[in-house]
Amino acid sequence: MDQPRGGTPPVPMPSPLAQTAPGRKPSVLYAWEFGANLGHIGTFLPVAKELRQRGMGVHWAVTQPHQAVCLLPDSGFTWLQAPVMPEQPRTGPPLNYADILLRFGYAKPRDLLGLVVAWRELLRLSGSSLLLADHAPTAILAARTLGIPAMIFGSGFFTPPQMHPTPNMRPWSPVAEEQLVAADLLALGSINAVLANFGKPPLDFFAQLFCVAEDSLLSFPELDHYPQRGPARYWGMLPAAVAEDSVWPAVPGPRVFSYLRADTLHLEAALQALHALQGSVLIYAPDVPAELVARYAAPHLAFSPRPADLKKVAVQADAGLTYASAAATVAFLMAGKPVLMMPGHLEQYLFARRVEHMGAGMVQHPEQPPHELGAMLQRVVHEPAFRRNAEAFARKYANFDQNAVIGNIASRIEELALGPKPSRPETTP
Repeated sequence: MDQPRGGTPPVPMPSPLAQTAPGRKPSVLYAWEFGANLGHIGTFLPVAKELRQRGMGVHWAVTQPHQAVCLLPDSGFTWLQAPVMPEQPRTGPPLNYADILLRFGYAKPRDLLGLVVAWRELLRLSGSSLLLADHAPTAILAARTLGIPAMIFGSGFFTPPQMHPTPNMRPWSPVAEEQLVAADLLALGSINAVLANFGKPPLDFFAQLFCVAEDSLLSFPELDHYPQRGPARYWGMLPAAVAEDSVWPAVPGPRVFSYLRADTLHLEAALQALHALQGSVLIYAPDVPAELVARYAAPHLAFSPRPADLKKVAVQADAGLTYASAAATVAFLMAGKPVLMMPGHLEQYLFARRVEHMGAGMVQHPEQPPHELGAMLQRVVHEPAFRRNAEAFARKYANFDQNAVIGNIASRIEELALGPKPSRPETTP
């Protein structure tokens, strides 16, 4: 894969639309376009509260309003539905990030234009001077057409490196570079057609879409989905604003906390492995059928009715079993505890592979049967090497202060939202 010629493309400068009028409080639009569950809005919520305390307006556009209602009302925030398009079928699994977007409107300029117009109106109606893009490439494109600066807010998965073509996301399966190029060029054609519609210059290559005012990542270098990215600015992972004290079953043996979902692949196999464990097991599994809860509940295995304080349970536990949730997995790594991960889609799997590469956990491949899941859980809980590698990660980031990062990110958002300071008029002596 080659770096684009001509060096890094220039960051587009904000137009007057992006400037905050003197005396007016700036506002931002948090855009969540792709992805699921509480981790997205839960991660931004502490930052949103900090921004509000600083006098900034915070608007939310979310792809899953039924998840927003779990967290935002208690904090006094409201939200709008993000513009989305149902997934369109394509042959085979997605090969790179462009190939993912081709399934959601980027294969046809007309479809993409419809989504961009909707995002433009959200930006206009909210009066936002900055876009915070949490897996929201179409919102980034809309902001580009308006001259509004954008800041990436999230992991590296949805910020492909500045390469042409964008990298193969299935490194365990050889993919011809021509296929990656074809996906990039098809998406690029739609993007440039939309830009031309609004009188904006075209992009030279697909990944240039992600050349924004601030593209730093909420992750750690070891966990970047793209190990070939090269030097980048990493903020580190923020805590999700989901915090409830949990009660462990009062039985002897190792403690294992599990975060699962009703749609987790091999869910029942995971419950079987946890039930067979000799120890204290605490599970948070929202929306899991009551029949399964009743079948596997036992004196040594309890289902938490409310979201757990991940930081606390990670400290209390000996190991974790997650669906490769970034927030839960990093909470365990920061506590020096190993994890068994059961990813359900490509983003989660690439993330889980990075943890496995560190030697701090194991991964159940989503395309393989879970015959060894029980044995894998026993290994993660009892083999010292997994614990040692997780502890090494924890020691490396022992001074990482998540609260300080929240303040630093809020300051950077505030700086971008306010825009360039007006220059002083020249005076004659």
